[in-house]
Amino acid sequence: RGALIGMQRIKSLPRNRAFPYAFAITLAVLAALLVPAQPAWASIADDINSWLCGVLRDWCNWIFGAQTDVMRSLGAEGVLSAPFATMLTTAGDVSMYDIARGVWQVAIVPIGCGVLGLVFTLKLIEISQRMDGNQAMPGVKEVVFLLVFFAVFLFLIQHSFDLMAAIYEVVGLAIDRVEALFGTGGALDMAAVSVVTTDDDLSALLALLVVAIISWLVVLIAYIVALVVCWARAIQLYIMAAFSPIPLAFLGFDQTRQIGIGYLKSFGAVCIAGLIILVLLISFPAILGGIVAVNPGTGTPIDAIANGLTDALQDLAMCILLVLSLVKSGSWARDIVSGF
Repeated sequence: RGALIGMQRIKSLPRNRAFPYAFAITLAVLAALLVPAQPAWASIADDINSWLCGVLRDWCNWIFGAQTDVMRSLGAEGVLSAPFATMLTTAGDVSMYDIARGVWQVAIVPIGCGVLGLVFTLKLIEISQRMDGNQAMPGVKEVVFLLVFFAVFLFLIQHSFDLMAAIYEVVGLAIDRVEALFGTGGALDMAAVSVVTTDDDLSALLALLVVAIISWLVVLIAYIVALVVCWARAIQLYIMAAFSPIPLAFLGFDQTRQIGIGYLKSFGAVCIAGLIILVLLISFPAILGGIVAVNPGTGTPIDAIANGLTDALQDLAMCILLVLSLVKSGSWARDIVSGF
């Protein structure tokens, strides 16, 4: 009887609605057990490695692309070739030029005239000490020359600010001609500097990412230094022009003439520093592009990564060199002027 009941249950299974679902699930599980497990795990690992490499590669390429854009912007700033009155613009009614000229007019010119009066008095005393009864006419001639000297130097002091602006415009003419010849630096082709990596090597891409971040920071520092140097030069020129009456007044006396000559050399050096900065900013992308173009190949499967690391390190070195050159531009200009 038990066997009969069992046979009846087996015959009723195909008519049960849950039987087809259970049969299909059991068949799928048995088929899955027959699939080799090792290739599946290998495929997942390769997919994860490829995904991580893709993310790191995108990050590196984005950093190097942004770095290239900043390098392009390291061309000549407007402050280098701007007229003397508009080197530093302002959002209000009063500019740095107005402040410097106002200080020169109301405070420094009277001091310069006082210094000139002192120099004139010392020269007059010197002439009177050389005069005696037999040298009346030569003494009068020296006094007349002294009056002419006083009138000339008084004119220089009263127009010293415009005189300094004229010296600046002479160097500005040279800057404009250099810009017309080579451009401002940003227009040069910088496509070769941007690093693009294609190989999937996780360790090499991690190293490239670290170098890219450091290089990016140095590029930003170079950009900031370029702006600071240009703006500092403009402020220095305004301050020196505002105080120009005092050293110019010392030109008239033999014992103090070196003060005035030294001031004129210093002002000329600050003006020439702008031309040196322009040459540095124009040369920077050209030199960097040439260095990247001669990168040697490694002959390995990760050749693109190796070249990418080389490019990043070269970018880093060139940006450090640019920062040092911009900082030293003032001393280079003084060395040039000191030979005159």
